[in-house]
Amino acid sequence: MSLATFAEDLGHGIGQIRLPLPFSGLKETNAYVIKGASGVTLIDCGVDDGPTRYALEGGLNELGFSLEDVTTLICTHLHPDHMGLAHRLVADGGIELVMHESTGASVERYDDWSILQRRLASLAAEHGAPPDFVARTAAAEPRPDWAGRGVAPGRGVSDGDQVAVDDDRFLEVIYTPGHDKAHICLLDSRTGALFSGDHVLPRITPVVVYGGEEDPLGTYLDSLGRIESMSLGLTYPAHGDILERGSLRARQIILHHERRLGAMIQEVKDQPKTAWQMVGQIFRPHLNTFEQRLALSETLAHLEYLRLRDNLTRSKDSGVWQYVRRSRRSSRT
Repeated sequence: MSLATFAEDLGHGIGQIRLPLPFSGLKETNAYVIKGASGVTLIDCGVDDGPTRYALEGGLNELGFSLEDVTTLICTHLHPDHMGLAHRLVADGGIELVMHESTGASVERYDDWSILQRRLASLAAEHGAPPDFVARTAAAEPRPDWAGRGVAPGRGVSDGDQVAVDDDRFLEVIYTPGHDKAHICLLDSRTGALFSGDHVLPRITPVVVYGGEEDPLGTYLDSLGRIESMSLGLTYPAHGDILERGSLRARQIILHHERRLGAMIQEVKDQPKTAWQMVGQIFRPHLNTFEQRLALSETLAHLEYLRLRDNLTRSKDSGVWQYVRRSRRSSRT
């Protein structure tokens, strides 16, 4: 793909459109277009801003289509870089929005970021973060315009459902919660290729967010194990380059998390530590505030995974949770 183009024809009626992102890290979201006899199916649509709309329309034109040809929009999950533009695309009723059936319950949280900010601030205070970090996290930040407005899907799907692309072609829904509770992958019946969203990515791993009484890392690892067991080859991720062996990459991500879990056990083998202390031990130094929030949330996901499986125990000291490696005589808390 040259710098002067937005799209690439991948063959088998599939096109890829690279949509720009207003982030300091990730630079693009990969949207995918699948040609059908009566219209085009679009997988993910990027954030809600002018450059994204320009790239989407330009990419469709390069592939021989227009926005009016899109009949179905499938968003892999409820994150702005995947469905921020969705509310505009479906506003006139000409495009059906397809997402996991549980998505509708999270639309309010999508539109009000303060809900998650307050929850993370509370968790940060309970797990040893300094007061200035807690205060910055709790403070309401302006919700960026590019996040768009949350919209419930016109069609909610569940694991195993089929979304028709053509009379003899469909996308099978593979429910893969973990990175997001409503995340789905899509298996192409014609080529056997997987559209993996953020579930399986090259070079990087998606953040696994801890939000309270749950086990998001366990859920994510189970979902990865499912993809690994499917022996998948060609895989189209939402960020980065196309993967030739999707199931192998799923295995690599599992091993990455297993190594991190092992490192955390070693960190608290002899002395209790807070989750905030663990962030400093496990992640690189000099993180900005946003990166620290993600690192704390991911650290909690790993620590709670270990605690729920009796590898660690925790206790409160002056209102702050501390984790330590479980001894044979310790009781579960």
